[in-house]
Amino acid sequence: MKRLLVLVLLALFVTPLFADKVLFMKPVTKNIEKEDSLKIVRDIESILKSKFSYVSYKDVKKSLLEELAKCGSKPECWYEKASDEKFQFSLLTLISMNDDEEVIIRTVLIDIENEETVDDSSKTYDDIDSVSKENLYKQIRKTSASVYNKIKAGAGGSSKKDSDYEEDEDEASSAEKAKKAEDERRRKLDEERRKRELELEKKREEEERVAKEAERKKRIEEERKRREEEREKERLEMERARREEEKRQEQESKKQSLMANGEKLSRARELVLQMCSEGKYNQAITAIVKVSELKCECEEDAKVLALKTQLLNFNKVRSKILEGVQLLDYNLILDNLEAAKALDEYIVPGGTEFSKKIYTIEAIGHMAKGKDMEKKDNYILANEAFEKCAELDPDKTECKDWLDSKDKLVKRVYDKASVMKNFNPTKAKELLRSILKLVTAENEYYKKAEADLQKMEF
Repeated sequence: MKRLLVLVLLALFVTPLFADKVLFMKPVTKNIEKEDSLKIVRDIESILKSKFSYVSYKDVKKSLLEELAKCGSKPECWYEKASDEKFQFSLLTLISMNDDEEVIIRTVLIDIENEETVDDSSKTYDDIDSVSKENLYKQIRKTSASVYNKIKAGAGGSSKKDSDYEEDEDEASSAEKAKKAEDERRRKLDEERRKRELELEKKREEEERVAKEAERKKRIEEERKRREEEREKERLEMERARREEEKRQEQESKKQSLMANGEKLSRARELVLQMCSEGKYNQAITAIVKVSELKCECEEDAKVLALKTQLLNFNKVRSKILEGVQLLDYNLILDNLEAAKALDEYIVPGGTEFSKKIYTIEAIGHMAKGKDMEKKDNYILANEAFEKCAELDPDKTECKDWLDSKDKLVKRVYDKASVMKNFNPTKAKELLRSILKLVTAENEYYKKAEADLQKMEF
């Protein structure tokens, strides 16, 4: 009976009255196939179920689980949110895979009641096949080593009845064997300790030898580096001299090239001006655009650029004038004529072939204006335009004929005014006043128009 009583008391003191539980939170996965991550999660749950006193995240209310998920690995947050729950620890896991297809599993075990992190560590597996259930158990066991006795399965189950602890010789023998095993374990530990001390002594001696050898090698290496640095310095000096010589030769070559380009630009500019004076504008523009690609870094660069700009502007204005001549659009002709003449005379002093034809072109512009004004019944401006046309180009028969047939025109204008007296007197007066501007007082229709105006005004 005494032996039985001892065993019962031993069981009561060794075995805790209640077990702490660990909450297994839903693992976080990153860059890993779903099928692989599910297998790992199932293995972890199987280990926790068989080896630990645990609560699965599946058994926790969704609202509480959402609150706990926000805590992450902050012990103080876990204490605030879960200190009154049926679990005292929480196990967090992160499962990920890197670019080398290595599987990394991080485990964080939090002691909720004491507001501290028991363990936060990671283990890297070579591949998914190496993440076995056995290796997972070893990792979890290592993470929970300091609190394993609190959370292991059966650590705090319901206490056994006294009838379960019967006097048994085998149990006593087991206790004795356990004591002997403990003594043997201690003896081996002492031997291992002495062995480690000897190994440490040998290691220190070896380290001293290695340090001396390393120092010797270091001196040799420093001397070698010094000689290499001197050789490198000499090489760099020679390389610098070579580059300076190449640079000098390059600058000399560039100088010669720029001088040659300057002469080419000067000759090309004179040739372009000669083309302009001969009226070969398109050829001149093509030539100046091409030659402007050359650079001499001298005054000729600016001269060629200025000539190119002037020629392009002149060609643009000249194109508008020629278009106006073709379409008989006096605005295009007369609005651009002065600018074209100024550019032409600036490019070539005295002007080019274009300047020699300027009056003929201007005459065409005034003729076109006269015809347009006549169509609009603006006979005064039409008369001025045709007179200017005849003045600029006496050989322009259209303008001369219009002026010579002015009497017939005046008759048509008077007839039109007479018809319009009754239904459009304002227009009729305008036409009658035009007659007074077109002919002299001796003209028959001048007198008629004057008389009609007097009648209409009174």
